[in-house]
Amino acid sequence: MQAHIKGSSVRNGAMWLLVLLGFWRPTAAQHITGEVRVAEGGVLPGVNVVVPGLERGAVTDADGRYLLERLPLGAHTVAFRFIGYVTETRTVVVQADTTVTLDITLQPATLQTDEVVITGAGGHTAMLNRATLSVSTLEARDLDALRGQTLGETLEQLPGVTTLSTGPSIAKPVIRGLHSQRLVVLNAGVPQEGQQWGGEHAPEIDPFAPARIEVVKGAAGVEYGVGAIGGAIRVEPRELPTQAGLGGRLMLNGFSNSRQGAGSVLLEGGSRQVPGFGWRVQGTARKAGDAHTRDYVIGNSAFEEFDANIAAGYHTERFGVDAYYSHFGTELGLYRGAHIGNVDDLLRAIERGEPLVDYDFSFTIDPPKQTIAHDLITLRSHYDFATRDRLELQFGYQRNKRQEFDAHRRFGEPDEDPAFALTLTTQTLEAKLRMAPRGHFFGVAGVSGMNQANRNTESGYLIPNFRALTGGTFARGTWISGPWTAEAGARVDWRWLEAFPRENLSRGDFVRRTHNYASFSGVIGGIWRFASAWSVAANLGSAWRPPGVNELYNFGVHHGTAQFETGDPRLGGERSLNADVTLRHATNRATLETSVYNNHIDGFIYLFPTQEEVVTIRGSFPAFQYQQNDVVLRGLDGSASYRLTSWFTAGLRGSVVRATNLDIDTPLIFMPADRATVSGQVAFPDWGRLHLAALEVEGVFIRKQTRVPTGVDYAEPPDGYALLNLSYHAELHLDNLPLTFSLGVQNLLNTRYRDYLSRFRYFIDDPGRNVVLRLQVPFGTVAR
Repeated sequence: MQAHIKGSSVRNGAMWLLVLLGFWRPTAAQHITGEVRVAEGGVLPGVNVVVPGLERGAVTDADGRYLLERLPLGAHTVAFRFIGYVTETRTVVVQADTTVTLDITLQPATLQTDEVVITGAGGHTAMLNRATLSVSTLEARDLDALRGQTLGETLEQLPGVTTLSTGPSIAKPVIRGLHSQRLVVLNAGVPQEGQQWGGEHAPEIDPFAPARIEVVKGAAGVEYGVGAIGGAIRVEPRELPTQAGLGGRLMLNGFSNSRQGAGSVLLEGGSRQVPGFGWRVQGTARKAGDAHTRDYVIGNSAFEEFDANIAAGYHTERFGVDAYYSHFGTELGLYRGAHIGNVDDLLRAIERGEPLVDYDFSFTIDPPKQTIAHDLITLRSHYDFATRDRLELQFGYQRNKRQEFDAHRRFGEPDEDPAFALTLTTQTLEAKLRMAPRGHFFGVAGVSGMNQANRNTESGYLIPNFRALTGGTFARGTWISGPWTAEAGARVDWRWLEAFPRENLSRGDFVRRTHNYASFSGVIGGIWRFASAWSVAANLGSAWRPPGVNELYNFGVHHGTAQFETGDPRLGGERSLNADVTLRHATNRATLETSVYNNHIDGFIYLFPTQEEVVTIRGSFPAFQYQQNDVVLRGLDGSASYRLTSWFTAGLRGSVVRATNLDIDTPLIFMPADRATVSGQVAFPDWGRLHLAALEVEGVFIRKQTRVPTGVDYAEPPDGYALLNLSYHAELHLDNLPLTFSLGVQNLLNTRYRDYLSRFRYFIDDPGRNVVLRLQVPFGTVAR
């Protein structure tokens, strides 16, 4: 019997091998090559040459030449992009086993940069000259390998960026130790306003929607406005099609740990009847059950999410207008073991360090939980004058509705009656005038305004009702000559706040309180390209922010983090002075970008644990009080890669933050631990229908956070840990259909660990091994 089974296995294996060999038969090779020149004469290295429909690309070399290899048959639109020149697109029909020659001449155009961030340009020249601040970018191909994760988890791939997590489904980005109201997140050009004050209030953005994410690290308040003390995150959707056609893509993900399934369908097209008109619709769904650590299930950590976006635009040679709508909706559970009935049980739960109850896996979402709905509408347009100056206008409307449900309710049903419900409505308007280069100089100036109102519709008044008006104006100029770049800018902002808290925070009648704030931001910086492959950038920037309503008037249980928070109406604003120096190196084989910084913040506002727990009718909770001190955050972060051979590339990235409370000369609490990531990637040669295959191994090393104030936290920082990750990705070409797939394993060794920035580290471990499968299937004939 065993011999029969063994023989059958051999025959079956041989049969499948023959099938695979037949399936992966050799295919014809189609290429596009050519030269890029400029109207002023000469070739242009560093031009991004991309096929947007395939998300494939190349960069012109020192002689201005490029090569797009192994393209599927059919018509493709090729785009040529370089900062300072008009983007050119051409449609090319590729036939079997041919090489098409396509030469292009680029024309000068208005430079359009924010904080002189020119990461959109390709090549080594662009990297060396791209910004006076430290900037990191995730392009479409990078994002495809991370789809299905939260924005915070996605950005962890960048140096200097970590996450503040609240269970396995909530992660918000932390840049150089700063997060929440100290970062400005722009979604499709609009500052995201969604109760971002909460440590467990992650940005409400569909993880399948972005085509590009850019992170600016350091004080970036001149163009990004109030709150950009720690930096800015720009999230941009896909560009709309510019030519006739219809197509799209299907994206599917599966995660083993929580049995999460995620999918997104995108459909887009252009019009033959109305040249220049393009449109896109996209829908996304994610559903996950309880996550599990190495040893146990994290009870009530399931979530479900439904997102959608619609976009349409019309563009001519000098005019363009785009309309964009997005909806984000989620319901997510919060670990119930963090909601404790009395003080003794709370202290025992922290000391025990693991659940008292053995939870069974489930897709059910029970209280405590959150439901969030965020809607964004934006309309933006531009007009190019004959002088090549550009006027830009953008209007944004947002409505954020957040409900938090407690595990224990004195009145009503916990699953139906929220402990508190907030509806935040925001309108923004911005106008910019970008000046075309005049000699060695170009610049931008603008004005912006925001109208905001928050309405509390339940009995729990963690955040009071409020209204706020904000206005600002700014100007910034840049001078470039040879290896030198210099920039300077200034901004003035004003904010009026009207809030309706209880008279003594905890009790009494509701009273009207008004606050007025006004201040300035400034920046001066420069870049020196001191060698062909090296540059150094320096930036000195100052930014500010007024205190948030939560910091002034919070009083109550914050259910998402399972802690009792108390504000202080006497708090003033924050003022930062940030110095940043960045060294860059770029060649065909190696890249390096490393930064050192010193960020001094006067009046830094933060939550600090008090000595006594707070007992409420909903249970017993750790207590935290907002307080204010002068602090300094120093550190370094960076990344490097080196292509040792044609098939092996090594990578390294890491970050170190040292934060000190200057008033009492102690370490600042809740700062990221030192971390480093080492990676190696093996690229495989094409084999039949299999293209661009690669295997990557990654080691993540986190030190124990030892720089903490002594005797103030409820538990010691967790030990350091190391994680091993493994992934394989490739393209499978089926006739004209390039199917992209990847298989990865996060925490391959199923290591037990807790991160210091996990809000639930007092009670549970972080999730264990996770096998992730991703699949992308393009369809249709749209040419972009």
